[in-house]
Amino acid sequence: MTSATKNKKIFFLSIFLIPSLLCLGFYYFAIRKPLSEGRRDIFVKLPHYGPSEFNGTDSAFYKLPSFELINQLNEKIDAATIENKIFVISVSKVNSAEANQIAAQLYRAQDKLSYLKKEFKIITVLNGIPADTLNELKKFADKVHAESKVWQIAAGKQQELLEIFESNTLFNKQTASFINQMELLLIDRNNHIRGHYNGGSLKEVNRMIDEVVVLAAEYGKIKNM
Repeated sequence: MTSATKNKKIFFLSIFLIPSLLCLGFYYFAIRKPLSEGRRDIFVKLPHYGPSEFNGTDSAFYKLPSFELINQLNEKIDAATIENKIFVISVSKVNSAEANQIAAQLYRAQDKLSYLKKEFKIITVLNGIPADTLNELKKFADKVHAESKVWQIAAGKQQELLEIFESNTLFNKQTASFINQMELLLIDRNNHIRGHYNGGSLKEVNRMIDEVVVLAAEYGKIKNM
């Protein structure tokens, strides 16, 4: 083998080897090591949405109002059951095209975020369901392959649903109707709105999945990568 051939091999090897070593070094020192030490400041924090509230001395971030829902297992969903959880919530009219489109995207989210199931929940609220509420919830849950430990298919009183969304673009107070049934809201452990997305968009739901991971990291829930 000539000297020129050896030099060429070394040159081409270095093209692939050096960037790989740099990437590994960055991953370890900038991400893995800080995470193992419990640091959360390496991630970009998500913004807060909704009107600010003044508590007498300072402005506080808007909080989703308390609510009580019933899921497909006839279990109650309230402040206690979602305490310290990250969750995504949406309201769709039962048997609507919007409900089916959002469900198809949330099925992907359920799959991709399954490793966060202790920290993360999905709540799909069906609006306008008939009297046999539980049966309808079970039917829809089976249809969309919702795993009850992660994905809650729920229903609630109309007035409570209105209160949940009255401060958001989802709800039109003048017509008393939901004006965007494709919307998903990302809620943090303090009931603050940290993201909103078009639930029928592949790109938007991919962004939502990424931002759930960012939010979990903000709380120090992703320590080993």
